[in-house]
Amino acid sequence: MDDWTPIDAPINEGLSDSVFSLEKLARGEIPAIILRNAWQPEICQSLVDRLIEEDLLYDPHVEIPEKFRAVAIPEGYFKKGADTDASYAWNTNKDTGRTRIDIGSSLGYRGSNPDDFFSHASESQAIFNRLFDNNDNPIELIYGALERLSRGKRAVTAYEPDGRQYCPAIIRAHYDGYTYKPHFDSVRLREKRENYSVSAFEHQFAGILVLQNAQRGDRSAQAIIHRCLWDPHVDPHIQDGTFHDYAEANQIDKLEVCLEPGDLYFFNTRSIHEVPGLDGELPRIVVAVFIGFSSDREEIFVWS
Repeated sequence: MDDWTPIDAPINEGLSDSVFSLEKLARGEIPAIILRNAWQPEICQSLVDRLIEEDLLYDPHVEIPEKFRAVAIPEGYFKKGADTDASYAWNTNKDTGRTRIDIGSSLGYRGSNPDDFFSHASESQAIFNRLFDNNDNPIELIYGALERLSRGKRAVTAYEPDGRQYCPAIIRAHYDGYTYKPHFDSVRLREKRENYSVSAFEHQFAGILVLQNAQRGDRSAQAIIHRCLWDPHVDPHIQDGTFHDYAEANQIDKLEVCLEPGDLYFFNTRSIHEVPGLDGELPRIVVAVFIGFSSDREEIFVWS
């Protein structure tokens, strides 16, 4: 099997040397584009402290406040199409007690009712505008990196033909060892939301900027990307929790993406990926986006 290695370099070097990298990512020829030191670690920590001070996240050293318990996203939940009830991504251990707090509007979780989603997205945009007014802006950093990687395309917050805008990004805090088991993400193939304009893009990527790692001793929570693009015959192994056995039996390569606060990476969300949970003292906190990319379109759509 041919070599399957990421683009992995300090941000300025990675952005300057990575010709056609998004096309390679779309074809599955590389597992990820990793841009080191995209943001200064002290700026990451300052943002985390500010989010807690402004009561947008809670201090992990205290009991979870009721206001956060009420809005926490259960592990593994998302919604399909116009469903009002959440689906569980994996058919095992539904009640884990682990919590995820979102600052922003998740299309995967909130998109069943477009009116409600776009109203929530507008409220989230106002929060981000306030948070990053006259401050370092991680969302601008991610959009700028995409534009440089694309060599001429424009990265814009996703929008509908009637002008309604999606949420430009999301901040996610994963407490108590919150885990993403092997899965894929796709507005079109997984959530089946053809009524949203982002479903028209040929490829969907994700971008992740790490603000804080979950750490226990010398171990930290890190993502794993498998050299396996989703198709229907893989799905039973994802649903039944047997994907690791399937990957071993078929000698599927994988990459552990080891990141420090301030590192930014992009990957193809059709690749089966996971984040094994690690119940460290601190939650894993990231700024995340989904990305719609088609080679023949001048705009790159970005949303959460």
